[in-house]
Amino acid sequence: MPRKTFLTINAILAFVYGLAFLLVPAVVVTIFEVAKPSPNVDLNLQFFGSALLGVGVLLWLAKDFQDWQAIRGVLIANVVLDAAGLVINLRGHFLGLMNHIAWSSSIVYLLLLVASLYYLQQKDKLA
Repeated sequence: MPRKTFLTINAILAFVYGLAFLLVPAVVVTIFEVAKPSPNVDLNLQFFGSALLGVGVLLWLAKDFQDWQAIRGVLIANVVLDAAGLVINLRGHFLGLMNHIAWSSSIVYLLLLVASLYYLQQKDKLA
């Protein structure tokens, strides 16, 4: 898959999840069978959603970058984001804080992480 397609898919995922956490955080956490959050937790989830929206916009814009250093910076940031998200997600699952749906999120994080690492190795191919 071309890098541009990968960044587009990644951007859409970040944007959709970001909107969900921003607009309906209590609904999103119930999918993972997390206890009904307090208003303070909802607020923190909305901050998380706003950060994901920003990441989604950045990835959307990065799909058209032609400068390798800019692309590399975005991919490295994506590796950090996906690796940290994967660790947090797995921790939450193993501590019994989330249901089996957490495995699907772990798979998404892992696939995005592997793809970002792959594209970091493709510096000669800017397409």
